[in-house]
Amino acid sequence: MKFSMIALLAFLSIGFNGLADCAGTGLNLLPSQKEIKKTSLFLLEGYAESQHVITDLNTKYPIYLKSGNERIPLEVIETHVGQFYLTQVLLKPKAPLTPGKEYQVVIEHLPDYENFGNYNSKTNKYDPITYLIKDSSDEGVPQWIEAPKEKDKSLVHYGCGPSIMVNFTFTVKDASDIWVLTTVKSKETGTTISYILSLSESRVSIGHGMCAGAFTFNEGTDYEVQFSLMDSLGNKSEKASEWIAFTKPAN
Repeated sequence: MKFSMIALLAFLSIGFNGLADCAGTGLNLLPSQKEIKKTSLFLLEGYAESQHVITDLNTKYPIYLKSGNERIPLEVIETHVGQFYLTQVLLKPKAPLTPGKEYQVVIEHLPDYENFGNYNSKTNKYDPITYLIKDSSDEGVPQWIEAPKEKDKSLVHYGCGPSIMVNFTFTVKDASDIWVLTTVKSKETGTTISYILSLSESRVSIGHGMCAGAFTFNEGTDYEVQFSLMDSLGNKSEKASEWIAFTKPAN
């Protein structure tokens, strides 16, 4: 859950809705590495009050890649709304990216309080997010090597709220970064929520931290989860995992 854990752990400085240790805004972008393949997609997540930037992309807040005089818009191809202060969009360039070029990600008209970029501890400022395009692609689909299974779960109470997680492990193979479309269903109400998580060290964590998270467990104790694999270029596995029953962590 590398991507969402950034949002949960990085914003622990100012108050928000009475949560004294949780910040009020935050924007995070994947891929995290500097060099990317020429057909890469982008995953942008907004935390707390920054969620409105996500829902208003390309209306109030145009987003695009810029290299010199070249400007390539990023179009939203999927939107997923989490259950606890997180919203994300999957973005695709509207034109091919040129290998060897460096592109900066630009979001126009952001409010002054939004800090979009890579934090530089030496300057105490945010540097622009840039990517160097490699002359390579990947048309292979992610392959399941080991089926998902529940590893453990945790419930930790903090002063501003609990952190509650159920951890699943599985092994997959692909030539690019793996993203996991995770769908959680309440067996009591039938409600389903889907969110894209990162596979980190063969593990995906379902739930939320003290400040935010993709999933909450407010509808009974019994749930099911299904995982669908995709990589950072948009290639998808031929089939999803089986539905896996689990219970929410208890005190």
